[in-house]
Amino acid sequence: MRSTHSHHAAAPPNVVTAQTNAIGRQALTSAQPHSEQDHRANWWRRITSTAVLLSILFLGILAWRSLDFGKPDIPDWKPVLALAATAQEKGDLYYAKSLYLQAGSLADWREDWEGLIAVACAIYNLDKQKDHYSPTNQLLLRGMIAAETKQNQSGMIAVAKAFEGLGEDKVASMVLSRIQKDWTENANDPADVLLPDCLAN
Repeated sequence: MRSTHSHHAAAPPNVVTAQTNAIGRQALTSAQPHSEQDHRANWWRRITSTAVLLSILFLGILAWRSLDFGKPDIPDWKPVLALAATAQEKGDLYYAKSLYLQAGSLADWREDWEGLIAVACAIYNLDKQKDHYSPTNQLLLRGMIAAETKQNQSGMIAVAKAFEGLGEDKVASMVLSRIQKDWTENANDPADVLLPDCLAN
């Protein structure tokens, strides 16, 4: 009697455990469709967010490339050259030379061989220095580089004439030797009027 009673007394916990497990499996099974739906929704949200970010990045790159950072607005050298000439006429030679050098820097930044030759001519008329390290010589060399960079035959000829006026015949020949056959001469270049004997011996 005791063993039979004990067996019947132990049965209810097993039944409860089995029912609990069955309820848990049913809850897990019913939760799986919702979990898969949430996973798909999160996946599509991530794809949409990534596409939006890529579009914004692409538009930003296009806007950045449309900006011209390589060509800053460099002032013209001609007004500064005129101020230097005025200062020279008034006898303020130190200030005049400072302005001439400033004008030369502006012409150099603009790669303007015409401006570099004009400033070289003006400085030579001011101090008459024509050694290898003089401002006149340095400006003419930079004028040669500017003309050669633009493959401008007239500019190279004008620089060579300026060196000839300084008595630098070898340098003039070197400048002329750097002119390439495929360069075209621009009829609008003022090579003939840039040197009105300003660099003559």
